[in-house]
Amino acid sequence: MSEAKEVVHPLTRQVYRLTDDGLVEVYDPETGRRGIFDEHARWQSGELRHADMQITGWVGRLARRRTVTREDE
Repeated sequence: MSEAKEVVHPLTRQVYRLTDDGLVEVYDPETGRRGIFDEHARWQSGELRHADMQITGWVGRLARRRTVTREDE
């Protein structure tokens, strides 16, 4: 994906970023820890084991919706 979608959590300041394979990477700049989650905030790998379900959903699902829309054009 050429457009990297990133969202900074307003409370925790963790960075939520869509990966090339459609998962969501969560990075905590305070601790340097990372975790990988699906769009339902289910942990896949990494040191971080918890993520905000609303933000992972928004980052993950919106990207998939954009892909479907582009293919339909």
